[in-house]
Amino acid sequence: MQLLKLSLTILATVVVLLSCQSTQQKEQKQPNVILIVADDLGWMDLGYSGSSFYETPNIDAMAASDMIFTDAYAASPVCSPTRSSIM
Repeated sequence: MQLLKLSLTILATVVVLLSCQSTQQKEQKQPNVILIVADDLGWMDLGYSGSSFYETPNIDAMAASDMIFTDAYAASPVCSPTRSSIM
């Protein structure tokens, strides 16, 4: 009976140590993603895409230093179903 308790204690200790060791592995850096949703915003309505009518300096600064997606898909031509499809 004592041998069984000792064996279970050693086994539990080994399992805990192995599980702690796996969390110390180098974690992969996840990318940051910003999704900007605006009603009635056309693809040429932002400063970085050529608009001089609307002033969008913060979005222009992000576009200058990061990635820009030029192709998009809308679930519906109306904004309400498109917003709910994102959820």
